[in-house]
Amino acid sequence: MSPKQTVQQQTLVGPHGWGGPPPRTAAGPDSRTKALALTVPLLAATCVVGWLAWSVAEWSRGRTPAYRFTGHRVVSRATGRPIGLGRSALRELCCLVLLIPTLITCGLLAIVFVMGASPPEGLLRDPRRAPWDVLTGTQVMCEDRRPRGLAEYVPEEDLSLRQN
Repeated sequence: MSPKQTVQQQTLVGPHGWGGPPPRTAAGPDSRTKALALTVPLLAATCVVGWLAWSVAEWSRGRTPAYRFTGHRVVSRATGRPIGLGRSALRELCCLVLLIPTLITCGLLAIVFVMGASPPEGLLRDPRRAPWDVLTGTQVMCEDRRPRGLAEYVPEEDLSLRQN
């Protein structure tokens, strides 16, 4: 048997000669620290991916996960019907793009009000439309729902039948 064949045979059989698992060594603090440091980004990425998947599923019904729990729905101003996935995605994109300028404007207005200016009448009472709603022709509506726990969950289809 040539030396090359012997090396190949040992590689296939394993270092112990019987094909068992390779020898294990105890994990040192450096490798355990790397694993711990990797846990946080992996957890965050998993949560983000899960949140995005849930959001996309809710967008097709004209709402976000938070809107689902608060009883809100985004509807078209023209038809009054819930918007679909495409328009919801456009609305969310507009929201992301316009959120920073909107927050800066609100912050500047808050400073003006703190300095003594009077806020407009009904500022916090009257319904408002966000800039992304104006651009996408949508409106957030509050649905008439009673609060319910998991034990009394009623699918939406049943709610629509009750209202008719």
